Amino acid sequence: MERGAAVDLLISGGTVLDPGTEHHGKADVAIRDGKVAAVGAALDVRATRTVDATGLLVTPGLIDLHAHVYPGCTSLSVDPDPLAAVTGTTTMVDCGSVGAATFAGFRRYVVEPSRCRVLAFVNISVIGLVAMPECGYGRFVDSNAAYNCARENEDLVVGVKVRGSRNAFGEDNTAQPVWMAVAAAGAAGLPVIMHVGDPPPALEQGLEILRAGDMVTHCLKGQPVTRLTDHRGVVKPAVLDARQRGVLFDVGHGSGSFSWTVARQLAEQGFWPDTISTDVHTSSIKAPISIDMPATMSRLMHLGMSLEAAVAASTVAPARAIGWDDRIGSLRPGLAGDVAVLAVEEGSFPLTDSYRTSELATRRLVARYTVCGGEVLEA
Repeated sequence: MERGAAVDLLISGGTVLDPGTEHHGKADVAIRDGKVAAVGAALDVRATRTVDATGLLVTPGLIDLHAHVYPGCTSLSVDPDPLAAVTGTTTMVDCGSVGAATFAGFRRYVVEPSRCRVLAFVNISVIGLVAMPECGYGRFVDSNAAYNCARENEDLVVGVKVRGSRNAFGEDNTAQPVWMAVAAAGAAGLPVIMHVGDPPPALEQGLEILRAGDMVTHCLKGQPVTRLTDHRGVVKPAVLDARQRGVLFDVGHGSGSFSWTVARQLAEQGFWPDTISTDVHTSSIKAPISIDMPATMSRLMHLGMSLEAAVAASTVAPARAIGWDDRIGSLRPGLAGDVAVLAVEEGSFPLTDSYRTSELATRRLVARYTVCGGEVLEA
């Protein structure tokens, strides 16, 4: 960038950590016309607004692959903007709240008014999560409807969601909705994200259907039948097979899907999640769980994940998983001007898993600023 160039926003003096470009060091970030214009030391520019990030960590905007943000339509959902503004989260991917029959309202009443970016995994059930079990009535499970919705909304739909559990399928002992989700996603050239829960279907039934690039969310779940580890704490063979063929594993913390015990068992065997997400909804956002993106990242760091790996799993990795890494997930010039400015705090911080078990962490991440498309989001 030429010296003295005019930019809309300058984030100055921070430590830039961008796994997408492998940049880690003190630098400024300049944003112009909603996109990253330059990253470098002591940029000589004229900025309309400057954010002082001295002593803070500057990363690409955080991407939450598993959120529920269709308030007024589903009882689980929260309003995306207030949460985004205080958590450094610039992209929220609604994970199945919306189905083909409710997508027009999602676009009009959630996506269009939101200042943060909102994308979606469309549910294989046409009703989304308006009512449960959403796949309990066969005609609601419609591969053609999900495919058509994805094709008609290519700017927003990044995959197909299916909840592979009893509370989604009812008592029907079948993995058929998973097959149908894969059929719809395959036709559209998109990934599936599969929630794992109490069977039917069994974890192994769902895993064997998934393809390379498909995702399992709730991978740190603690329920004995559903967890990724067996009674000895060893990663199950079907889980290792799935990862070997390219299936991705996502956190999806939520109010019932993050166990310190299981997370530690997996970490000790080097089985870290590929992506970090919150499963934020009306219950998980409440104390004592109080989950958001920095809080979920802090939990993984408490277990031994490096800061660099936690940032990667919250930025470039989810961007790649949904095929948006040419637009978001990095501070590479020309990409969206999405930035999280975070404090790395040292001290003693109680962090609670989904089962109300608390552990004391010595570090945590806290968001100071959220910048989406060059706009500083205000709480």
